Amino acid sequence: MSKKTKIRVNITVDKDLLNKAKTKLDLFGGKLSTLFNAYLLDFVEKMEKGVFKIDNVVEKKFKELEEKLKKIEDKLK
Repeated sequence: MSKKTKIRVNITVDKDLLNKAKTKLDLFGGKLSTLFNAYLLDFVEKMEKGVFKIDNVVEKKFKELEEKLKKIEDKLK
């Protein structure tokens, strides 16, 4: 990745957790930015693969509720 494709991001994190993470990273010479990039990459890949898609049961319940709401709205018209 070239420097031109990078961007600086300001985030707010828990101070104690950040210090613990830095301590762990120092054990093997890792960088905080590498850790964040790894988590971002993992998140994007999982979203693209559909890992976070709504479960079929939940999706079915949503559809049932939408149908019931539509019937109620139709009665109120």
